[in-house]
Amino acid sequence: MDAEKLTGQSLQKIVLSVFRKCHDYAGLDASELLSELEDFGITTNKSFRLLMKKHRRAILSDEKQKMLRAETLDLLRQFNPAGIDVHSNTSRFAVSGLVRGALEKEFGWDAVVEKVPGSLVTSD
Repeated sequence: MDAEKLTGQSLQKIVLSVFRKCHDYAGLDASELLSELEDFGITTNKSFRLLMKKHRRAILSDEKQKMLRAETLDLLRQFNPAGIDVHSNTSRFAVSGLVRGALEKEFGWDAVVEKVPGSLVTSD
């Protein structure tokens, strides 16, 4: 099973086995995530699972960062309220955020932004 090609279903299953189920609150566009992972050479269940496990603690630490009250209320207005804790001024990443967070930790912000379609970075 570890050597099998990563699919949308296996991606979601792996993420939810490494992180709590409460992160599964937003719709998942697995095709976009799969192409982003493939750009970084992550194509098998094993390589993806190892990536997610390697950066689990750092991602959860990022989630615990308190936001300003105004930021929390702005996120609440813009996004799914299921991922926002208004009382502690924190938010939970959805599955796609967890995957992109792991890519950022592994390859750096610049590499991820450069590879993600529709990013705001322009080339000089």
